[in-house]
Amino acid sequence: MTKIYRGNHSMKYIEGWSNSDNVKIHYIYNEKYDKAKVPLLVCPGLSESAEDYIKLISDLNDRRCIVLSFRGRGKSDAPKNRYTLENHISDIESVAKKLNLNEFCIMARSRGVSYALGYSILNSSLLKGMIIEEYPPVHKKMPKGWAEEFISHMKDDKNYNIKYDVLKAIEKDSVQINFEGDLNKINCPILIMKGEKEESLLSRKEIGIYVKGLKSKTIKVKCFEHDGHDVPSDNYTEFLKTIEEFLLYRDRMKISK
Repeated sequence: MTKIYRGNHSMKYIEGWSNSDNVKIHYIYNEKYDKAKVPLLVCPGLSESAEDYIKLISDLNDRRCIVLSFRGRGKSDAPKNRYTLENHISDIESVAKKLNLNEFCIMARSRGVSYALGYSILNSSLLKGMIIEEYPPVHKKMPKGWAEEFISHMKDDKNYNIKYDVLKAIEKDSVQINFEGDLNKINCPILIMKGEKEESLLSRKEIGIYVKGLKSKTIKVKCFEHDGHDVPSDNYTEFLKTIEEFLLYRDRMKISK
């Protein structure tokens, strides 16, 4: 049974759980929304949880917004193993099916992009748009020792929602997968967001791979000149404006049909 709680701006949200191959996946969504607007499903980055996006849901106002916590993050179950790309795709599928999502936009950040790309390639007919933030069209193999390095780097940051054992399992189960040859299976409008500072994880060459490979006739690229990999934290106002403009564009296309 879902529980209603209050987030930013005193707006109410609902939380629920889906079943992804016997792993409970936690998600949150807004209580009230305009059914005429295209829904948005958010796939967080590697160490983020659904709760990290409550502000975004609040600021998008009356649009149906759903954010999931991938396995091992936030309130979702954290199995000892099963952290492959396919397992993470299953997490997205379980939430989309539980909420009967159809004709929606999917948004993904950082490592979440590879999970969303895997899902979108298999389920392109359901999508009305895709927002890609700061990640190339690959699912990366994490090198040995990556989990230790990540924890060491994040030791002074209290805002990440992932444990060392989960990182180790992700490291163990990760394999290098290049999506370049399958991008043509995605034909919905695309928004690509990139930070221009050195710590960006998305190069202009990789944007070129997206533009050349995607079947979409509409690909918008937004570069944030003064920001790095963490665009939402570095420049939230412009980040939100960019997303809103893209989603409103999709709303107009839906109405015109």
